[in-house]
Amino acid sequence: MSRWTSSSPKDVNWRREQMSANNDIEGVARDAGADKVIEQLDASNAPAEKRREVLRAYFAQKAK
Repeated sequence: MSRWTSSSPKDVNWRREQMSANNDIEGVARDAGADKVIEQLDASNAPAEKRREVLRAYFAQKAK
């Protein structure tokens, strides 16, 4: 399994860092609210399933 498909926290964090770097290069604006949600999830060591659930709900609410 590669870093691109692994569900290990280390690889997920690596992909997130890569995404952030790519967005910075492309000039894509950051979502301060999402950053705060992610910080809270990191602090609570939330499992991947919970992270997906919380982030989906966050973005679904923003889309309304």
